[in-house]
Amino acid sequence: MKTIIFYSSTYNGNTLKIAESMAAVLSADLVSIESETSGIDLSKYDLIGLGSAIHFAEHNIQLQRFVSALPLQEKNVFIFSTRCRPFIGGYHKALKEILKRQRANLIDEFSCVGFDKTGPWVLINGYNKNRPNTNDLFKARLFAEKLQQKLIPLSLTIKEAITEYKQGVAFRVKGENRIAGRKIVFLNTTSCIQCGKCIKVCPMNIFQKNDTIVPMNDEDCIQCQLCAKNCPTGSIYINESFANGMRIALREMFSTKLQNRYKS
Repeated sequence: MKTIIFYSSTYNGNTLKIAESMAAVLSADLVSIESETSGIDLSKYDLIGLGSAIHFAEHNIQLQRFVSALPLQEKNVFIFSTRCRPFIGGYHKALKEILKRQRANLIDEFSCVGFDKTGPWVLINGYNKNRPNTNDLFKARLFAEKLQQKLIPLSLTIKEAITEYKQGVAFRVKGENRIAGRKIVFLNTTSCIQCGKCIKVCPMNIFQKNDTIVPMNDEDCIQCQLCAKNCPTGSIYINESFANGMRIALREMFSTKLQNRYKS
């Protein structure tokens, strides 16, 4: 997934810190709107990020004007900001209205507080000192990981009807792709190159290789994402959810099966 993040960070560098954290996860091109942007071809990107500090209850007016001129029809977009006040309120409303007029596909939004030493905050030498902090940057990285999950093509597979069962593994057909998986772990056997990395890194021994690599006993998956992160072809999707997390937590409380499988 090719990503570009446009940002404006003109005061304390708060927004740049958040943008850099997200870019590291998404392997994104990071571009300041104050730099030369006329030669950038957005048709090459699958995801576009847009962010700035909040100025007078909305995104930087320069960013808003910049976004208004972008060709964003049907493009996947996320927005982010840093702000002074503890609650985000309607600070994103103006930029979201622009994206709506541009007919962009808004995937998600993120915001956190940032250091501010303007207006009345000069009297106390600034507000939100040392923010964004390491916790804020961690949340930004988690947000970026969630974006990846939402846009993985396999994420829509769970809505497809099961076509067949083979050796206890459910298979679905979506277009030219044949996908193995029942509820939690999905593997596109068409794009899989049989490298075996998922077998090596999975701590719960979910994957097995017979004629092809397939996920077995996916109810034991602990959602660590190691298989998906190490798959060179992006052929694995983990249906990460709170319900699955609770299921794992309960099994750990009342059974030793997971622990035994982990040790095997």
